[in-house]
Amino acid sequence: MRILASNNYTISFIIKIMNNTQEFIQLLQSSITPVAMISGVGLLLLTITNRLGRTIDRVRQLVSELDKEDVKRRKEKEDEVRILFKRSRYLRNSISSIVISAMTSSLIIPVLFFMTQMDVDLRVIGQLLFIISIFSILVSSIYFFLDVLLSLKALKLEIKEYH
Repeated sequence: MRILASNNYTISFIIKIMNNTQEFIQLLQSSITPVAMISGVGLLLLTITNRLGRTIDRVRQLVSELDKEDVKRRKEKEDEVRILFKRSRYLRNSISSIVISAMTSSLIIPVLFFMTQMDVDLRVIGQLLFIISIFSILVSSIYFFLDVLLSLKALKLEIKEYH
């Protein structure tokens, strides 16, 4: 009888471990989407911050040129500084939106953990975080596109006399 009780205990312990393993595997599988989003968002953030850095460098260069008294094409350079400043604001907004997306994507993972490990229904919170993340990527993309349009406008000012 003791052997039978011991075997039942062993079998229930093994089943419990298997269930925990299955839950852990399910958690890992569920986390793939947020992790992939974080990676993609990180690449977008890298691109946008590089554009912001180049914009800032160009403004500094133009301001340095404008500080001199004998500046060729002063008006065009002043216009270009204004455009670059506007581009910087668009890029700042794009970065802010993409960071919100990264943060909300990151928060999805602990929500999934609590759902699988604590058996708590947090689907609404997870879905809301996912929607905010996607919406933030969309907003960031719009600002990024506006930056591209303005960069073409600034380029047109630079090549005005050659075109």
